[in-house]
Amino acid sequence: MTSRAWRNVDNRRAYLYRAVANEASDLRRTSARRRAREAASFVRDEYEIGDPRPEVRRAIEDLSVRQRAVVYLTYWDDLSEESVALHLGIARGSVRRHLARARERLREVLHGCE
Repeated sequence: MTSRAWRNVDNRRAYLYRAVANEASDLRRTSARRRAREAASFVRDEYEIGDPRPEVRRAIEDLSVRQRAVVYLTYWDDLSEESVALHLGIARGSVRRHLARARERLREVLHGCE
């Protein structure tokens, strides 16, 4: 709004309240449309994931508790680094470090099983 138009507003307080209310309504509609699009595109998996191979299970059981938790939340619950960090109460960098160490350990153990 130009300064000339602002000078012509009789009740500036009401004008600002209306502007904020309009922006909030736009945001709510945008969010509702986004949720509807995401819900429409969601496809539920029609298959069940079986148990991993026994050597994979043993390798995962040999990880530290923290590494096992990070692996489980990342791969089985499909959480992001940030979500895993919030869930476990640790920093994102710690999640990355535990996941990297777990992957390396699993790679070493499982490479020997081949």
